[in-house]
Amino acid sequence: MARKQKPASPQNGEAAARAAAQQRHARAQAACQAVLAAFDALEAADGFTGHDTARQYAQMCRVYAAKLRNGNVLSSADFDVAVKLCTAARRALLQLDPALAFAGQPGADALIAAGAAAYTVLEDNHKLGGPASKRPLPF
Repeated sequence: MARKQKPASPQNGEAAARAAAQQRHARAQAACQAVLAAFDALEAADGFTGHDTARQYAQMCRVYAAKLRNGNVLSSADFDVAVKLCTAARRALLQLDPALAFAGQPGADALIAAGAAAYTVLEDNHKLGGPASKRPLPF
């Protein structure tokens, strides 16, 4: 009896899913790096003065960043850590300025860009679950 051989290349659906995951991971990695760079610049300029809650959320971002392997988002487990990092980042940014305008803050453009990147990661996380998802909506 002849045994069926597996195809040498993955099915188109598998390849598309893998490519989508790699793009999602790349966006998450870029967002994490943007958030950390913006918070480091804000910390250096004493931008957290008077915003203790925002400083604590920024510290949580650093804790989550330490859990990423060399700062890279390579797997779904790393993506989950990146989602937690971006959630803490959005909370820190909302504590700094609820309107997310950052007028008068040092590095306002970097903070706005980091907030947008973090929101994109949170949207990606929400879209993963489909219509009946229990994943939270991004705020």
